[in-house]
Amino acid sequence: MRLFIAVDPDAPARTAIAASVGRLREGANRREPDLSRSVAWVDAPKLHLTLHFLGEVDDRRVPLLQSSLACPIGIEPPEVGFGGWGMFPAHGPPRVVWIGITAGLPSLERAHAILEARLAALGVGVEGRRFSPHLTVGRVKAPAAGHLRDLLADPDLSVAAQCAVTRCTLYRSRLSPRGSTYEALVHTPFQP
Repeated sequence: MRLFIAVDPDAPARTAIAASVGRLREGANRREPDLSRSVAWVDAPKLHLTLHFLGEVDDRRVPLLQSSLACPIGIEPPEVGFGGWGMFPAHGPPRVVWIGITAGLPSLERAHAILEARLAALGVGVEGRRFSPHLTVGRVKAPAAGHLRDLLADPDLSVAAQCAVTRCTLYRSRLSPRGSTYEALVHTPFQP
């Protein structure tokens, strides 16, 4: 099954982020009518910050993975701030619209490292790229979205939200033509 580990913004942070994304979409529509439709925007309930993308994992390994991830992470619950817009890649045709992390980065990096050690002990591979925490809010599906880069710098479209993160979650992701659905398999609490 297709798996990832993520932290989720709380309800007030999701509301603030969704409002900011709504302003961005309105600004995009004012600038160019098809611009907002060139991005598949992430619905507020699906917003998450990925700590590890595991990809396809053999179903037989999942119970052991769940057992390992049920153990608390021995750090204070991170106070995570969200703010600032960006796109991946930084140059050339964009593929992802994201919101950055303004607070809590050291704690997120520590949680990432602890989870990576647990995964390695189980022989579960993780992505090889450097950890770059962000909140994906849109996936670009048409080249016109390149014009969004200019719009992201508009100070009237700023985004800011903050929340305490009490746990991370192992999710199962199911892909379909209508988009992804996520199923929580196990929660890993943050406990000092």
